Parts: sequence; structure tokens; C-alpha cells
Amino acid sequence: MSGRSALPSVRRQAGLIVAVFALVGAALGVVGFVAGDWARTQFVTAATGAQPTTFGPVFLALSVFQTTVTLFFAGPVLAAVLGLLSGSRFADPSAAAGVAAGGALVGFFAMAGLGLLGLSTLSGPGTGQVYALRAAVGPLLLSGVATTVTGGVAGALGSRFVR
Repeated sequence: MSGRSALPSVRRQAGLIVAVFALVGAALGVVGFVAGDWARTQFVTAATGAQPTTFGPVFLALSVFQTTVTLFFAGPVLAAVLGLLSGSRFADPSAAAGVAAGGALVGFFAMAGLGLLGLSTLSGPGTGQVYALRAAVGPLLLSGVATTVTGGVAGALGSRFVR
């Protein structure tokens, strides 16, 4: 016997959910920075043509915006998958919902924070059109609510139907 309990640990399950969200957020932050810096290099600093000073900054701003939207869309998808998986470990649907919702809530903001941190490091020529981080607060909060609800419902469903 390893001394481990067959019952799931609330703390471990919630921690696993938060860790996966944070991992995805860090990856999206790095990829967002690399893609944004590549776009800045290609379409601003090394651009040639009729209107490189107009097109490049707008394209860079759209690239950063697209990565931010990807962060917001990834939240409910991750919450659903992780909620189902984590919820399947609990016999009580309300416990499963609480663990999955709590993990999704904290995890989403960890993911979004790390992702936005990566994007915020973009600087240099052509970054003047990129949105201010304050502009993302409203959508961030609404996405957090949707992610939390999705995680909670998925956790309850996982408890009831996945075994």
C-alpha cells in the first residue's frame, strides 16, 4: 500500500486545474509574444511597399487582439474538459462542481494574466496601435464568469455521468 487514499483530494484536483490553466496561459503568452514580434519585424521594421507605416501597425494590433481573444476562448474549453475529468473523481456532484468551478476561476485568471503578460512585453516600432491592457478588463471579467460557470457545470456532469 502506498498510503494514498482512494478518495480524491479537493486541493489536489483544484491545484491540477489551476496548473493546467497556468501552463496554457504561459504557452499562449510566449507564442503570442513570438508571433507579435515576428509580425512587427515582417510588417513594420522590414516592410516595403506603398503603405508599410499604415498596414504594419494595424496588422500587429490585430495579431495581438487575436491572441487575446484566443485566451478568452480557451478558458471555457479548458474548463469543460478539466471539469469533466476532475468531476468524474467525485461522487457528490456539488463537491465536483465546487472544485471544478473554483479551479476554473483561479486558473482562468492565472492563464489570462500569464498570456497578457507575454503580450505586454511587445514594444518597439509599430506597437502604438496595440490596445491598452485596461481595455481588456471588461471582456476578461465576463470571460472569467463564463469559464467559471462552464467549469462548475462540467464538474457536476462529470460526477454524474463519467465513471
